[in-house]
Amino acid sequence: MNMTLRNFLGYAGLLPFLFFSISPLLFSFPEGYVFNLLLSFYGGVILSFLGGMTWGWTLQNYQNSSLIVGVSVSLIGFFIISISNMFLFYSLCLSLATFISFYLFELRVSDLMNDIQYKRLRTVLTFVVSLCYLTSILTYGW
Repeated sequence: MNMTLRNFLGYAGLLPFLFFSISPLLFSFPEGYVFNLLLSFYGGVILSFLGGMTWGWTLQNYQNSSLIVGVSVSLIGFFIISISNMFLFYSLCLSLATFISFYLFELRVSDLMNDIQYKRLRTVLTFVVSLCYLTSILTYGW
């Protein structure tokens, strides 16, 4: 497993979460709303990507459940994107819950989590993404 590349890509992918969650604190409506909307869109895309990862997991006991959860998470990501413009606050809350839930599922099921470096990376990424969503939810005011 190439952890250098995984770390680079993981942390690079974190930058939009940080930018989109901090920007609404600096700008009022409508710019702040747009940054929250972009956070929701980007999170939906990333959730779809995370759900697709389960197709590459080689699991004996959890194969069916991992595929079902993976497809479900991908569909939730699409749902988040599709409702964001009308129900932004709820899409931010659903995103937060889905990121945390998928991390807990991956922690329990994925063999990748046996690699301490990968587990540390996923833990940090999920923690920071969760803080970004919490920031956006707590400061939401439109």
